Amino acid sequence: MRMNASLIAAAAALAALGCGGAPRPSTEEVPPELRLEGVRFRVYRGDVLRAVGESETASLRRDSSELRARNLEATLPRGGIPVRVTAPAGEGSLQSRSFQATGGVVVSRGDDAARTERARYEPDGLVRGDDPVVVAGRGYRLEGKGFTLDPAAGQIAVRGGARLLAGLPGAR
Repeated sequence: MRMNASLIAAAAALAALGCGGAPRPSTEEVPPELRLEGVRFRVYRGDVLRAVGESETASLRRDSSELRARNLEATLPRGGIPVRVTAPAGEGSLQSRSFQATGGVVVSRGDDAARTERARYEPDGLVRGDDPVVVAGRGYRLEGKGFTLDPAAGQIAVRGGARLLAGLPGAR
């Protein structure tokens, strides 16, 4: 879910650039919120592409570094099978480097998909969720009360009395 860091980086870059246009006189007050529509972003760490994505809308509060976005989609290009993340909404803070996606978060890779109501990206690079999660794929379904996702490794750990149903024909 580096999507969160991706969106934060894209909004911060646009805010820093001021989105072009003529410079404002120093006596004119700058609006505290920057609103963007149809945001497309790419996030690099050094020369390595970490995420590509888009958001229907995004806003950044310049006075508090609060970030909000709607209809998020991001792809984390990992080897042959990329990780795809979607969420209806998200919000976070550039200062704390944290972000929470809500409204039904889906993380998928190949035939496997994890679904939960909300997930949060934390400064340590991990994605965590305390709401129930369902991970399903070809022939299995795993349910738990929470999870930790390591996007770099592409691994999810389901916690809280996980329940596995295996051998299901075409389970989803």
